[in-house]
Amino acid sequence: MRKTDTSAPNAVFPPASLATGLVANGAGDLLSHAPPTTRLTQHVRRFVAAARRSPAAYVTLYALIWSLVSAMLDPTVPFDAVEAYNWARNVEWGTPKNPWLVGFSLWPALGLHGNALAAYWYLSHFAGVAGGLLGVWHLAHRLSGDRCLAWVAMLSLHLSGAINIDILPYNDNFLLVMLWPWMLWLFIRAMFDTPRLWPVFAVVAGLAAMTKYSTFALLGMMFIVTLWTPQARRHYRHPAFLLGLVIFVAMLVPNIVWLAHHDFAAFRWVDDQIKPHLNSRALRGALSAFYPLIVLALIVRVTGGRLTWPWQVPTASQQGMAPPCAPVVIVTCVLLPPLLPILVYFTWHEGGRISEWLQPFAIPAPALLVACVRPGGHARLWRAARWLPAAGALVLLGYAGFLSANVRNAGQKFVGLKEASVSLEQRWQARYHTPLRYVGHDNVATWMTFYAPGNPHLLSRWSTEHRPNIYTKDIDAADVRQQGVMLLGHPGKPCRRAGFGKTLVQWPDLQIDAYETVPFTYHGNGDPVPMCVAYVAPQP
Repeated sequence: MRKTDTSAPNAVFPPASLATGLVANGAGDLLSHAPPTTRLTQHVRRFVAAARRSPAAYVTLYALIWSLVSAMLDPTVPFDAVEAYNWARNVEWGTPKNPWLVGFSLWPALGLHGNALAAYWYLSHFAGVAGGLLGVWHLAHRLSGDRCLAWVAMLSLHLSGAINIDILPYNDNFLLVMLWPWMLWLFIRAMFDTPRLWPVFAVVAGLAAMTKYSTFALLGMMFIVTLWTPQARRHYRHPAFLLGLVIFVAMLVPNIVWLAHHDFAAFRWVDDQIKPHLNSRALRGALSAFYPLIVLALIVRVTGGRLTWPWQVPTASQQGMAPPCAPVVIVTCVLLPPLLPILVYFTWHEGGRISEWLQPFAIPAPALLVACVRPGGHARLWRAARWLPAAGALVLLGYAGFLSANVRNAGQKFVGLKEASVSLEQRWQARYHTPLRYVGHDNVATWMTFYAPGNPHLLSRWSTEHRPNIYTKDIDAADVRQQGVMLLGHPGKPCRRAGFGKTLVQWPDLQIDAYETVPFTYHGNGDPVPMCVAYVAPQP
């Protein structure tokens, strides 16, 4: 690997041994009598030194701060959280949109309710982001051999919304942000350092593949690069590689079986969302996802650094230990080529969220860029990069201020859905003195499965014809009659105009016991509209 340039960090951070020696020799007593400003400076310097030695401490603090702010200020979770929660309750090896890990990630939250359930959503997201940031640090350190450059790569992600605001709406991307950097790091380690890591790589790759099928774009490129040279193909005969292959296949087989029994719903869902149409969304999406990389390249240039091509990166391997700059070239060939067909496809097709596809690619990209910085002269780059957390702090303050000031009603978004979920369940219990077990008909009922205190199940079964995103596994008509159902009409229609025939056709044994028109609003401070509620009485 490249010789590490330690001149910059040594100028910034005092070594831990110095602080330890001073305390051991009585300097701690002298410090206690120092002016407050001096003591504060010493504490800050020690904290910074500790942070440099432990990027894990830095990302942990980042995750805690963002989790607390989001849980306290964000009024409601996104609809993806409702999807994932219902998938978790089904306990299946697949979902109509994703493989099984998205649902499994919410298993620990199945016993939670209300605000605690929402807090888990934010905490799990930023825990995943923290894991991904740490993975970027290790990947950059392995590729560049320089701790300063590893920090620069990780800190540059403060410029990206993919590690905070933009990651919250998705129930799958936070897992890819967590897993992809580690998958790349383990692949390089297994290829060049120790084959014993192949089973660990297989576990991480299997989890990433069972988060989202787009992971196979990277895995396909990884397979291709292992065919390049005899040195890479020799891994095929190593027992650890074969064990990893068995582990990976074992993690995939249950999902393949599930897909076969559900008409390959996840693939059909993508086809249903996207239609042929020439557009510029792919270009705009690429700019929004990769602009932090452009800013990082500009910072390198302004601070006097120079970038080189991946195949020209000087490394210690040029002394004969491995092919020249092989790790950097391989990560380049794994990460970048899949972007071309994705961008071309979304240029010629309308629909879907292009940012959702590009975010996971953008996260490990800074590690690749800093590995292409020529050795020497990192001091100015490091001094500039130390201000990157300030950009992250500004994003956090802007996010908190935006929600606190209720700009564009952001602080009251979908609050009406939360309040309606609680009040509607109370109406049911006041009428029948029994827990509400099933809700259905309109999309508002889907939100009740998350926000109603009793977390009722959705009155929807799987159908290969309709392929619903959310359904209740093994729902039984007899149990539905016994427990009763609350059917919600579309907001804006009173009972004299509402109809529930679409649902009753699928459940012909249900008889509506009573109707009630209630006021409803999606957002806080909104004008209420009428909504019809139909009650199907329990029949014990």
